[in-house]
Order: sequence, then C-alpha cells, then structure tokens
Amino acid sequence: MREVEKRQAAVKAAQAQDMHGKLLALQDRSSDIAASYSARRDAGDGTALGLQLQFTAGLEGIRGNTADEALRAKHSYRAAVSHLRLAGRRFEITDENLSIHQREEKMRVQSREATSLARKLKRPS
Repeated sequence: MREVEKRQAAVKAAQAQDMHGKLLALQDRSSDIAASYSARRDAGDGTALGLQLQFTAGLEGIRGNTADEALRAKHSYRAAVSHLRLAGRRFEITDENLSIHQREEKMRVQSREATSLARKLKRPS
C-alpha cells in the first residue's frame, strides 16, 4: 500500500515538473513573439498600428497568465516532491516495522523450539 502511494507521488511530481517546464517554455515563447512584434515599425497607418499594439498587448496578457500558471505549477511541483518524500519515509517506516515484526516472530518461534527441546531433554528416557 505504501509503495503504491510512493509511486503515485512520484508520478504526480514528474507530471508537475513537466507542466512547469512546458509553461516556462510557453512564457518564453510568448515573450519572444511580443518583443519581435513590439520592435516592428512597418505599420502603414493608425489602424495597422492599433492592431499591432492590440496583438502585442494580447501576447503580453498571455505571457502574464502563463507566468502565473508557471508559478502555480512550481508550487504544485514542490508540494508533490514534499509528498513524495513523505510517502518515501512512510514506506521506509512501514518496511522497518515489518522487519522488526518478522525478527520478533522469528525469535518467538526459536524460543518455542528451544523450550520444546529443553523439555524433551529433561524428560527421563
């Protein structure tokens, strides 16, 4: 059960990291496009200039929204990594407890066997 939790946490962390990377790439690409359009000076009239500025403003809006989403994805990734560490620790604790329980059970069996052997040796033949 704990191993399943650990695997699920690892998958979630990987997905969050992937999403964060994609959003950063989209943010960079939006910034590059907006910068290239802002540098253009080929608008023939006021209408063309207005459309160009409107397009650039739209790209900046997309870039800003993407930056916000990237920040949320970064927080999600950090939370997923934290959960992964916690799941890993829970798995280790469960594994340690199981090992302790198995050793204790083995000692009980050995103790019973030793007691039984001692009784057999004590009995007169």
